[in-house]
Amino acid sequence: AKAGNRSVSSACGSADVLEALGVKVDLTPAQVEQCVEKVGVAFMFAPVNHPAMRFVAPVRKRLGVRTCFNILGPMTNAAGAQRAVIGVFHEGLAPLMAGALKEVARVDHAVVIHGVGLDEISPMGPATILEIKNVAPEGEPKVYEEKTFSFDPQDVGIKRCVVEDLRGGGPKENAEEFRKVLLGGTESTAKRDSIILNAGVGCYVYGRTESIEEGCKLAREVLESGKATDLLQKWIDASQEIAATEQ
Repeated sequence: AKAGNRSVSSACGSADVLEALGVKVDLTPAQVEQCVEKVGVAFMFAPVNHPAMRFVAPVRKRLGVRTCFNILGPMTNAAGAQRAVIGVFHEGLAPLMAGALKEVARVDHAVVIHGVGLDEISPMGPATILEIKNVAPEGEPKVYEEKTFSFDPQDVGIKRCVVEDLRGGGPKENAEEFRKVLLGGTESTAKRDSIILNAGVGCYVYGRTESIEEGCKLAREVLESGKATDLLQKWIDASQEIAATEQ
């Protein structure tokens, strides 16, 4: 379940893009659960899951810069995810985020990522990854192993790009680009490569693969098969049907 919001301190938020694609973003928690059960993916809209934040949003919008809420957002995923991939916009925030995750002791496996000025892995260059993993037996208090390492996209055959290759626009433009990068086939673009990289990390953290490298291989295979496009349409249809039944 992806947690997100409309644009606050950026040009376009995840909710804006999904809404432009046709996904119903303002589902209740019960409806989100239905959507996950039906198609395996759903969106948790921040104002629905954290109603108090509606008082903060206008202030953040007027400020137009990053604030502490950009750090708090990824830490307040209402799904209570035990495996998490979190990006930070400054490398120095990674230990802070990881420390908070360990203190709360909800996650079993998580990575905090900073890559070449971005809060994700990208083809622009190597990313710094701080990984924490619970090694305690099931049912016992969590004990975390922590390690920090560098991951270079070139190690999985992905070419370098510049930030202009990744730049998006408004909701409509980003929705069109999103559909393009999910199309099957072997075409390689910086945006497709970014999806492969970040999905690959997700596959590893979730436990589908034994390494990030294997995760990227799996992500590439799925993307090239066209299955991602099929799932997106199923998600759109399911979210609309679920929203309609509650009206």
